[in-house]
Amino acid sequence: MTSATCGFDWPDRRLGCDADGSPIEISGRMHALVYFGKGDYRVVADRPIFGTAHDLIGRVRVVHRCGTDVKIYQSGRRDQAEESLLEELAALVGSAARGDSGRFLDYVRLLETGTPRADVHDDGLYADVAASAAGLDEAARRDVRRHLELHWGRIFGHEAVVQLVFVGSRVHELTTGIGYLAGERLTGEQFDFRIGRRYCLQSRIAHYQPPAPGLHGARGVQLLGGNITDLAMNQAGAFAQYVRIRPEVIRSGSVLPVPDGIDDTSAALVEPLACLLDCLQKSTHELGQDARGSVLKKGVMPGGVTLVVGSGSMAVMTAKLALVEDPVLDVGGARQVVVVVRSDAKRALVDRVLADPRATCHVAEDDAALARLAAGFTPAAVDPYGRPFKGFDDVILAAGSGDTLAIAHGLIAPTGGRVLAFAGTRGPCRIESGVWHYGNAAVMGTSGCNTKMMELAIGLLGRGSVDVRPLSGRGYTFADLEREGTAAFFEDQLLRPKLLPNEGVPDRLPDPTTPRRTT
Repeated sequence: MTSATCGFDWPDRRLGCDADGSPIEISGRMHALVYFGKGDYRVVADRPIFGTAHDLIGRVRVVHRCGTDVKIYQSGRRDQAEESLLEELAALVGSAARGDSGRFLDYVRLLETGTPRADVHDDGLYADVAASAAGLDEAARRDVRRHLELHWGRIFGHEAVVQLVFVGSRVHELTTGIGYLAGERLTGEQFDFRIGRRYCLQSRIAHYQPPAPGLHGARGVQLLGGNITDLAMNQAGAFAQYVRIRPEVIRSGSVLPVPDGIDDTSAALVEPLACLLDCLQKSTHELGQDARGSVLKKGVMPGGVTLVVGSGSMAVMTAKLALVEDPVLDVGGARQVVVVVRSDAKRALVDRVLADPRATCHVAEDDAALARLAAGFTPAAVDPYGRPFKGFDDVILAAGSGDTLAIAHGLIAPTGGRVLAFAGTRGPCRIESGVWHYGNAAVMGTSGCNTKMMELAIGLLGRGSVDVRPLSGRGYTFADLEREGTAAFFEDQLLRPKLLPNEGVPDRLPDPTTPRRTT
């Protein structure tokens, strides 16, 4: 059900209406941080929140801001978020045209001013929106702007822990698995969603390639670039008091229960921890030979020296994982980790947060200084195999550019070194390929994580093998964002800032008349 105003067909989110073909069973309002284009985030104090018979709703306890959120703030995200926002805008004005996401900010200005650009002639959606906004007086234009804040824009935020407050009466009907659970028929145990229980959310609902024949009990392999949808990019994420958890997220097994022993801050860091686990799981070192050939070990070289480039939470988390000793996941075991940062202030921060005698932090102002530092480096402890130090066994990039990757390639050991390009390595670079061929070396990269890594990260935290709490930075409330401006949240460079969306604001989502638990 919708209401037409000034050429726009606004959705009706009241009880009894339909959304996505399912009846709305709960409806309320919430504070939300809403994106309207590059550099434009707004606090909307009464954004609608609702749940249908096929949805869950989670109350957001903690949500961290990640590097992707910063890049979206700085540059926008035309390939996913803005494309889907233009699809929504087309539905609001009843247009069949596809818009140009490269002009996204032009759309925002048109919607707010009612005045189209004269030089846009080849964008059918822009023309249709201009026709809907044409001839409005100031009162009508204010009405349009108000409805846009309520029903358009995107709520990002995916590093979250939520507490379930609503389970739709027909969630149990969602029995066909997709993505991570493709090909499976979901059972009652997988629908044991409990009001009051905490959950982490895997935001990327992706297609998976089936496992190879004979791998009994194995899941498929996530296909990057083959998303079904994305909780934060295409739907609505967790920079808000509540998040609506739709059928695609439920059917893909992307709602993961958090054990009682894991605190909220750690639970909200499960997703970035899983991203690093995914990186380490894909890197292997050859440890020996046996009757079946090479003996390979995942992660960093045991007893080796790992270099980490970066000073943020992901860099420090990488250092922790390189040193971790866990009875289930054998990805760590380095004898020493060297963290390279760009300033003395960053070194002081890393030393304080990492606080491990097996780790040292050094300053290299630029890539040339990084190369000089590594050339004169001497490990603090001797190699357990009696080898002289000739280079790092692993170089993990949690910051930098393509040039940093090229330098990192020259820093790995001549036998079996690995470069793990985790983040910040956009752009071309020139690499000596003989390092791979003659040094038995490798360069690999990862982006994001899959659902299995989320499960493994929860287990790692549950066993107490790694402490990620020191990597969480300042907590912001909506009052802070309104007082300081939303830019403060995205420009905070100290560790991983977090939003505490339910602190100091009223709760305007009513309790369901009959709280449900599905079995």
